[in-house]
Amino acid sequence: MDRVFEALFTRRRRMILFMLKQRSPRPIVDFLPRSAGTKNTEAGLRHDDLPRLASLAYIDWDRAADEVSRGQRFDEIEPMLELLENHADELPDDWPQR
Repeated sequence: MDRVFEALFTRRRRMILFMLKQRSPRPIVDFLPRSAGTKNTEAGLRHDDLPRLASLAYIDWDRAADEVSRGQRFDEIEPMLELLENHADELPDDWPQR
């Protein structure tokens, strides 16, 4: 469970995992906001979120192709993602959404 909660700790990590649940693989640009000021976001993505999720084996990150896919342990976190999706309406209004 510690791995699962570490993976779900930040909004951006949750977004990455939810997006990979829908479709895998994905280019890294899919995880970046469409607005200006993405330099810091991209740095955080490349230097924190992606390496952390890769170390947990929830994602595979192909740096050469700039592509992310489900990792060998993705099936470990997928039930929690489904639980959060299925019960989103039961969570408090200020609950961090994806």
